[in-house]
Amino acid sequence: MDRKISLLFGASNSLAKWLKADLSRLPTLAGKQAGVNTLKSDSTTMCWQAHIIDNQYKSYEKTIIVCEANTRFIFFIPVTARLTLDELTNLLTMEWQAMLAETLESYQLIPRSNIAMLLSELSDLTFSVEWVKNTDLSINGHISDAGLWVEQVLREQGVSELSAQQATELAIYLNTSVKRITNKETKRKEKMIPVEKLLAYCQRLVLGDGGKTNVVSFEDYKNK
Repeated sequence: MDRKISLLFGASNSLAKWLKADLSRLPTLAGKQAGVNTLKSDSTTMCWQAHIIDNQYKSYEKTIIVCEANTRFIFFIPVTARLTLDELTNLLTMEWQAMLAETLESYQLIPRSNIAMLLSELSDLTFSVEWVKNTDLSINGHISDAGLWVEQVLREQGVSELSAQQATELAIYLNTSVKRITNKETKRKEKMIPVEKLLAYCQRLVLGDGGKTNVVSFEDYKNK
């Protein structure tokens, strides 16, 4: 399989400033506000919105929150030192797949062997990364809610930063909970579970245009 998929990360103003990265903006339609374009994943581009929060007011300890555009699948990167854009890119490109695998295993959505097969088939795709400075307002609310969850965990645990385990456990909880979103096609409110939606999306990615996959689909597995 030799298919190329664009991995588009939209950095909020806060994250772009923290990275000290000079990022371009997406093209803006006439009459529309710059820097707040709607992000939408499709068969050739996977879009993520990324933001950074202070764990406490102006603290060194921060949390990067990353949310997939269509599915609202979310994960967290705790940081205590500034990263370069390349360093963050390397982290994110590995972490979204690792978090998907962790969540699928915890949620027991498909057999473990099929999780491994899905990761293998995703690794056959060539992901080309692009960064832009952009905040999708429809995703921003979910990121803000996730930030409140981070603050709650830190407060309840009496710690200044999320451990790797806490970041994973919080992401799994949020990714297996029902979310209410506005469908970007129909503009109607829908209920969904992020991990189920991301699994279905990834299965479509590896299938490509009529290709074959060894991964059992969620619907097939559910109906067994």
